[in-house]
Amino acid sequence: MKRQSYLAATHVAGFIDWLATELESVSLFRHQYVDRRKASIWQCSDLFDAFEGYRWNHPGNERLGYDAGDCPRSNAIALDALRRDLLAASGDDARSLLASLDVMAWGGVSARNADWLKTNEHGLAQTLRTVKAALDAGDPQVSVLRDKGLRFNSGMTKVYSLLCEDFLIYDSRVAAALGWLVVKYCKAKHLAWVPAELCFPWAAAKEGANSAAPKQRNPGNPQLQFKRLRAGHHHALWNLRASWLLSAVLAHPAAADSRFNRVTGPVTPLRALEAACFMIGYDLGTDDGVQEYSDEFAQRILAVAEEDFVEIDADELIGQLDEMIKAAREKNCGRV
Repeated sequence: MKRQSYLAATHVAGFIDWLATELESVSLFRHQYVDRRKASIWQCSDLFDAFEGYRWNHPGNERLGYDAGDCPRSNAIALDALRRDLLAASGDDARSLLASLDVMAWGGVSARNADWLKTNEHGLAQTLRTVKAALDAGDPQVSVLRDKGLRFNSGMTKVYSLLCEDFLIYDSRVAAALGWLVVKYCKAKHLAWVPAELCFPWAAAKEGANSAAPKQRNPGNPQLQFKRLRAGHHHALWNLRASWLLSAVLAHPAAADSRFNRVTGPVTPLRALEAACFMIGYDLGTDDGVQEYSDEFAQRILAVAEEDFVEIDADELIGQLDEMIKAAREKNCGRV
């Protein structure tokens, strides 16, 4: 399903109308959770408040001339520098490798992704150019996006979000928040199921196997269910749909006066809405999406083993398993 066909689907169009109309709602999108890393309660009163509360600690980059930081503006400056570097590297494998590695460092997803990029340096520039062209064309059925060798995971979504126009970073946190919004739409429209075109797949947060306070990234419930995200074509397909959907929400006449459409550079409206989703999707909590923590309960969560939680999306983990299985099969095929 191409962009125009997707956006014309009944419930996709319905969701766009609904969210554009409710984008500034001060009652629908209140949310809070315990931030395990900062030992504090994060909360937002609405979607734009979630954007204003966006925090991502990124390293500085002396080569590209930006400093370390964590606020929306600091990250926007870093992403703009990374984007320009990626575009300037077009056609050059070595420069494309360096630019991609810097994106992974910004996003904290260098593990395994850096190894893959280095192993596949030869031809990397052409790979990035070909996939970018396919994503910009807006047809998820083109051969390059359906290729079994396509690497598309929580690391590469960050690279393509910078190379492509109006393309979101679709990671486990953004996926969780999109599903959370879809559940609210389904409830508002009294739907007993999640429409297929809005069934954004989710991925779990990577944390201790026996964590006593796991983060909730699955937006579903027994009635409204979502599938798990898979690396490759599946991830690329839903990344495209998420980008089309939220871009259409921001372009809707009902959202013309939204604060998202009034953000100033270097932050863009779509990146601001993505940031709001990123913050909300850290932990969806209870079924209604609102957690009311007592201080005692919050401290009990924060005291759990003082684990060092590492944010690695499940699709990246699945990608690692796929590589291990492939290597094992190749090894077995060589046996007599």
